[in-house]
Amino acid sequence: MKKRILSTILALVVLLCMAVPALAAAPEMLRAQYEGRGYVEVDFKTKVQYKNASVTVKDPAGKTLTAKITDKDSDDLTFHVSGLKPGTTYSFAISGVRKGCSGTYGTVSGSFKTPKSELSVKKAAYDRRDGELELEFYGRVQYKNPKVVIKDTTGKTYTCQISELDRDEMEIGIKGLKSGKYTVKITGIRLRGDTAYTSITAAFRVR
Repeated sequence: MKKRILSTILALVVLLCMAVPALAAAPEMLRAQYEGRGYVEVDFKTKVQYKNASVTVKDPAGKTLTAKITDKDSDDLTFHVSGLKPGTTYSFAISGVRKGCSGTYGTVSGSFKTPKSELSVKKAAYDRRDGELELEFYGRVQYKNPKVVIKDTTGKTYTCQISELDRDEMEIGIKGLKSGKYTVKITGIRLRGDTAYTSITAAFRVR
């Protein structure tokens, strides 16, 4: 009787050992975001490991684009794609990745969308405590006498001042914004290498 019980326990242990690697083989993706200039960042929910990792990217018609992994970390990965078109959704599959430190290496699939223009705002975040609006652009930009106008939904304009300029972001000092929706318009800006300076507009929310 004891031998039968021990045999049953051993069998269960073997099954569990086989099941754990299977469960560990499929990492979960947190998000995939287009970063500009053909780069896409993929964030995972947990730590991952790689083995001969590669990426395949396809357009809506199923055509495979040239893509290459440029950076790997324990919880994120970046790849570059050539020939992307604006305002288009692409699918991708990353092979040779696993969850944690055990199990077989599998494939993670997802999609990302390119903006209608590389010269656009990727992220706009307002910090009430500091009275700062931080804008992050998709591409690297250049400035020439830049100016900023911020309005709320009623058309009211707010006094603001550019406090910092960088090649892919801008910080604007503006105090007193209350909860609601706003728009920011930037003039005197262009993508690096373009010939003409232009203007861009983006919406943001204060909570």
